[in-house]
Amino acid sequence: MKWVLILASVVVGAFIVVIAVPNLIAATHRSRQKRAMADIRAISTAWEARAMDRKSYWTARVRGSEGLPSAVRIAPSELEALLTPTYMRSLPHADAWGTEYQFTCSDFDASGNAGSYAIRSLGSDGRPDRVANAGGATRSFSDDIVYSDGSFVQFPEGAS
Repeated sequence: MKWVLILASVVVGAFIVVIAVPNLIAATHRSRQKRAMADIRAISTAWEARAMDRKSYWTARVRGSEGLPSAVRIAPSELEALLTPTYMRSLPHADAWGTEYQFTCSDFDASGNAGSYAIRSLGSDGRPDRVANAGGATRSFSDDIVYSDGSFVQFPEGAS
């Protein structure tokens, strides 16, 4: 009789673990998505404020380059040099999963000024999506979170 109670306790405990662990993992990923989105909003606000002052999202490496590229990737340290301390106190380099954010500017005019930008978190898997900027709401934690020109173009379902 005693072993039946022990076995029942083990079964109930295992059942709770089977339910609780996946929910805990999902809650952790949702929290990381929200942190990444908050970081991205803060970075975009600073970058847009700088663009209002400078009339471009350009960086020193892009300005004056020969032949206008379609898009240029900007290192977090380079963007940090442009934005801190004037536009933000410190620039987050990595998302909540520990992967560096990706920054790009594009839509260059004839003088090399960039008219557009994008910020990307690579999601839980730390790899770019196969289809860049697929857009809209996503359900997978491994999907990228992409912000461009004032709004999220790819984001977790349920996020605003």
